Amino acid sequence: MKRLLLPLLAALTLPTAVSATNYIECEAIYSAMERISNEYLEAESEKIRNGLMKQVRRMSKDAERRGCWYIPRY
Repeated sequence: MKRLLLPLLAALTLPTAVSATNYIECEAIYSAMERISNEYLEAESEKIRNGLMKQVRRMSKDAERRGCWYIPRY
C-alpha cells in the first residue's frame, strides 16, 4: 500500500503544477493585450494605431503557441 501511495500523489500533483505556470503566462499576455488595446482606442494618429495593432497580433500568436485558449485571436 505504501509503495503505491507515493506514485499516486506524484501523479496527482504534477499536472496541477504544470498548468499553473501556463495560467500565469496567459494572464500576463492577456493583461498586456488589454492595456495595448486601450492605448489603441486613445491613439490619435494612424501610424501609432498600426504599430499597436501589430503588437497585439504578435501577442495573439504567442498566446496561441502557449495554448491560451481564452484569449481572442486578432
